[in-house]
This record gives sequence, C-alpha cells and structure tokens, in this order.
Amino acid sequence: MATWRFVHAADLHLDSPFVGLRNYREKLAQDLTEATFTAFQRIVDLCLENAAEFLLLAGDLFDGPGRSLRAQLRLRRELERLAAAGIETFIVHGNHDHLGGKSVTLNWPEGVHVFPAAQVEMAEVRRGGATLARIYGLSHSGPAEPDNLARKFPVAKRGPFAIGLLHANLDRNGEHENYAPCAMSDLASSGYDYWALGHIHRPGIRRETQPAVVYAGNPQGRHLKEAGPRGCYLVEVDGHLARARFHPTGVIGWEEAVQDVSALENIDQVLQALEGTLEEQRPSPPQQGLILRLSLQGRGPAHRELQLPGTVDEILEQVREIGESREPWVWVERLDAATAPAWDLAALSQGTDLVATLLGQLAAARQSPEIPPEFEKLLTPLYYHQLARRYLPQVESLDRPCLLEEVAADLLSLLLPEED
Repeated sequence: MATWRFVHAADLHLDSPFVGLRNYREKLAQDLTEATFTAFQRIVDLCLENAAEFLLLAGDLFDGPGRSLRAQLRLRRELERLAAAGIETFIVHGNHDHLGGKSVTLNWPEGVHVFPAAQVEMAEVRRGGATLARIYGLSHSGPAEPDNLARKFPVAKRGPFAIGLLHANLDRNGEHENYAPCAMSDLASSGYDYWALGHIHRPGIRRETQPAVVYAGNPQGRHLKEAGPRGCYLVEVDGHLARARFHPTGVIGWEEAVQDVSALENIDQVLQALEGTLEEQRPSPPQQGLILRLSLQGRGPAHRELQLPGTVDEILEQVREIGESREPWVWVERLDAATAPAWDLAALSQGTDLVATLLGQLAAARQSPEIPPEFEKLLTPLYYHQLARRYLPQVESLDRPCLLEEVAADLLSLLLPEED
C-alpha cells in the first residue's frame, strides 16, 4: 500500500449545553442543540468520502463524565456507519469524559477500540495480513490528571507507522487546564511518527514531522472564545511521512465585529452600515449560521441619537431580523455602544488652555518633515530599552500622520469630559 489515510478528531463535547440557549429564536436554538452532533456527522462523512483506514478520537467525546444516553446513542449510530464500511475507530478519554465517571455504558460496534487508563495499550491495524499501523493510547482515569502521561508511552520500535493517541496539555498552553502536562521533548523522543492530541480546542500542527504533533481542536465552537475555523485533520501517510490537512466541520461560527460610526450622521446610516457588516460576516454553506457580537465605536454625530433611551435595543432587534432574513443566518448575540460625541477641533484650538496648546503642537508636528526634537527626546529611552525596542517599529517606518492622529485622540479622551 503506497499511501493511505486516517482522520484525527478530538474534543467532540457531544450534547454540550450552550449558555443562554433560551435567548435564541426557536430555529436557532434547534440548530445549536444539534451542532455538536452535526459536526461529528461531518467527521464521519469525511472518513467515508476519503476511504480512511481508521478514525482517531483524542478525548473529551462527551461534555461530562455522566455521558448522557442521548449522546452515547448518537455517537454509536455514527460509529456504526464507519463499522459498516470497515473503518475502525480508536478512542481515548480525556478530563471531561474520564473513565472514573459513572454513567450508562453502551456496547460499541465491532472495530471500536477504547484505550484504558491503567496503562498504555497498543492496538494494531492490519490490512491484507500485514500491520499497517500501531496505535498506542492511554485514557484519563479522573477529572484532573496531574501526571505527564506522555512519559508512560513506550518507545516505538522500528516497523509500521506508529501513532500516539493522547489527551494532554503540551508545553503548558494557557488556554486550558494544565492536565496531563507534557513537553515537546517527551513526544519527540518517543520514536512515533504521529501524535494525535486532544484537549486544546484551537486546531494546529505543532510539529510537521519526525514526529508530526497535531491538535485536532474541537469540531464545533461553543462560545466566543472558540471563534474561527473548527474541524479535524485528514492525514495522508506515505511510508513514515504524515501530511495533515485541516478540514472544517463547524456548523455554527462565533465572531466579533466593530462598526465605526465616526462618519455616520444618524440612526438610519447606522442601520445601513450594520446591514453591510452583517452581509460581510454572513457565512457560506455548509455552515448553518453565525453568532455575532457587535460593537459600535467612534466619535461622531450619530452618538447623540444613540444615547436616546431604548435606541440601541431597537437597533438590536432590527439587525437580528436582518440577520435571520436568509440562510445561513446571522444572530447578533449582543450590541454594545461605546461611542462618544465628536470634537470641534477648530473651536478647541482657539483657546489658551492645555488642550489648545496640545492641538497646536500636534498640528505643527504633522507639518514638520522630521520628528521634532522634543518628541525624539521622549522616544529615545524606549528605543534604547533592552526589552521595549524588540516590540517597536523602526522610526523611519512610522506612519507619522496616522500616529499623531491616534495620539491626539488618546490625549483628548483623557483631557475632555464626555459631554453631549
């Protein structure tokens, strides 16, 4: 067999409860309730469409150790589809669905292998009388695994393609709890060809080869902190070389967007601008919808009308109707207004106070082809600072007019009270 394929997924969190579900319209709530299941169906479809040899599930298949009967039944239904096609499934459990939990346990279809928590176990995938791959796996025994489980994996001997299947926190990633902590050196010295990891919900290839180290991420985002593409990896194997390719499976996306109102005169223009933003954010099939948090920002004439009681709430209802008007839908989860009145810079510059003096100096600086000596004196200590200079652009590359505008806005915000 020259090349062959497998699929690596993790963190399904089947039947995960979405916070604030009752706040959504009936259709949207239904889509959310089904989202984790639909995402897993897409993983199974990917296996079938690409004739994958097997599916790896790297922990947290369920949202809790109690594992609802509904979630287990839906999982079994999908695994039966794989079994019918001769595709095996290999599973480790993580901190959410650890093996120490108490729940109704179903019998899994033939070809489904669940790795224990007591010690690392090895399973072989055989095709045509020969061993295609060896998969080593270890599940979590409890909800807060403190040990480095990667160090319990034996060093792989020379031979078939070797995979480590583990739910772990690599290099103390701060996005999730530091359960089953391990280091890249632990994985690199194992002699394996591919580490299929779970636990970190952001997908990514952490090491390309020798061995490949990959987090599948979760196939369906569940809140705004899980914005961006969600899915799994289709891995093509050629000898001992693995090429992992990300495939999105997310059903519903999560995003944030900012609408600048600085140049807008009234609420009618605000609504037109928001409609344009909604259409820009509207996803494409097969994604079913998007949950969007919007923020109105900027200084301008529209601020006065936005401050009228109930206006922002009424705008929210209008943009929700627009968002739901066609498929895929966009649901505006929240609309924040952080606007401010426009400054009359001409009037402010006419005075003799600190604000007028500041605006005069900034105007003069904008006209000067070079950085004024007093500004250069302020910048010099930063550029000579051992740490600060690493994060500063070269002085020659600074967009001075833009920078001065930002400085003026920041200083005026501090000096002037927020009044209509």
